[in-house]
Amino acid sequence: MFNKKSDYALNKNNKEAIVCQNAAGEIVRLTKDEFASEEEFLHWKEWSDDEYRQEYNAGQSYKRLQKKMQEQSLGEEYARSAEQVLLKGLNDVEQQAFVAKIKACLTEKQFRRLWLYYVEGLSLSKIADLDGTSRVSIYYSISAAKKKIIKNFSKLLNKMP
Repeated sequence: MFNKKSDYALNKNNKEAIVCQNAAGEIVRLTKDEFASEEEFLHWKEWSDDEYRQEYNAGQSYKRLQKKMQEQSLGEEYARSAEQVLLKGLNDVEQQAFVAKIKACLTEKQFRRLWLYYVEGLSLSKIADLDGTSRVSIYYSISAAKKKIIKNFSKLLNKMP
């Protein structure tokens, strides 16, 4: 459940200020007036929004992982990821061949971005910083890569008996 009083929510819902806690735990609001220019304020506002979002998402991922581990330890069946389903029973050589097939249907840039996002766990912003481009560009690149993979592998699945 989304906590409306979290640092993330307070910062996100206040478009006119950067909302954060100081060392004493008090809520502080930094407005445009406290920056040299509106551009500088917008830069730091975007950065703070992104940092809070990543922190929030990491916490949600951790909670989901805890829940899965708890379910597994209780011996209950739990939903497996697509990777687990696809790679189930494959040895290292077969997994490498499978990854090579995925790589073959993508451009080098698409594969690198897909790998950084899904395997390395980097955010769209971090990948955009590495590539010197925008988050939107990374998003569209990863989306196009996923579509190519679905298209290419659905053909393989349809051929299976």
